[in-house]
Amino acid sequence: MEKNKINADEFVSKFMDGSLNHLTYIPTPIKIFPLRDIAPYLMIPIPPIFFGYNLLIHITEGYFTQQIESTTFMVEAPAVVICNYGHISAIHSVDKSAQGYCVLIKEQAMTSLFREQEILNIFTISPMLNLTPSDSEELNGLLDLLYREIYNKTPYKELYESIFKTAVLKIIKLSETNRSLERRQEIAIAFKQLVHLHFNKHKTVDFYADRLAVSVNYLNRCVSSVFKKSSKELILEVVIIHSQLLLLETNKSVASIAYELEFTDPSYFARIFKKIVGISPSDYRKNVK
Repeated sequence: MEKNKINADEFVSKFMDGSLNHLTYIPTPIKIFPLRDIAPYLMIPIPPIFFGYNLLIHITEGYFTQQIESTTFMVEAPAVVICNYGHISAIHSVDKSAQGYCVLIKEQAMTSLFREQEILNIFTISPMLNLTPSDSEELNGLLDLLYREIYNKTPYKELYESIFKTAVLKIIKLSETNRSLERRQEIAIAFKQLVHLHFNKHKTVDFYADRLAVSVNYLNRCVSSVFKKSSKELILEVVIIHSQLLLLETNKSVASIAYELEFTDPSYFARIFKKIVGISPSDYRKNVK
């Protein structure tokens, strides 16, 4: 699925319209754009895409509707949305006058900035976090500093990384996930990360239990307690979310996509797709396109 990743420049060329001369490309691992420079130019709706960055959106005015994996969020200011690398996202609607910031950070930069426990805490944050006006104002102040430093003629890497890390730690604190994670949460989160890496070849719970050095029963209990679904359901959900991308990004037949995703029976793939998405793969491709 690496070939289907969308980076920042590709997103601009594929999903934004009009005069975009105001968008300045900055060759830094952390990128920040005011929403006022993005929202008016989005070609809505934007179909599911596999985004090659971690994404943080802080909206201070307006609203937008975003799908992250299988859940759709109505995001109204003031709020924060976090979409981790490896997830699939779509934008259904947006307020053209929305205000705030959109921050993109490469996965390598994320892992170098944060300790393992902090990254686990980031993964436990609900994708959407509503803010109080005062908390939103504080966060916006940090992102203002980040914006000014990154667009400085001589941006200081250590400084803008420190500002970004402070902003993320602020979000972690507000989401109350700064507490130590329980063992079952660590296992469930690690399982989901592994599924995003190996879903194409490995769809059995046994594979992931072996990688995590736990029993299948214990893994199922951990996943069920954290995500409220079975391990098998989560695996199939990730597979189907990625299949949606293939249906939109390629002209391959439904059967070809099923085989590419290592389903031995295309009809079984179609049944699972309809159960999770609500319509058949062919209807999904026709309706969205």
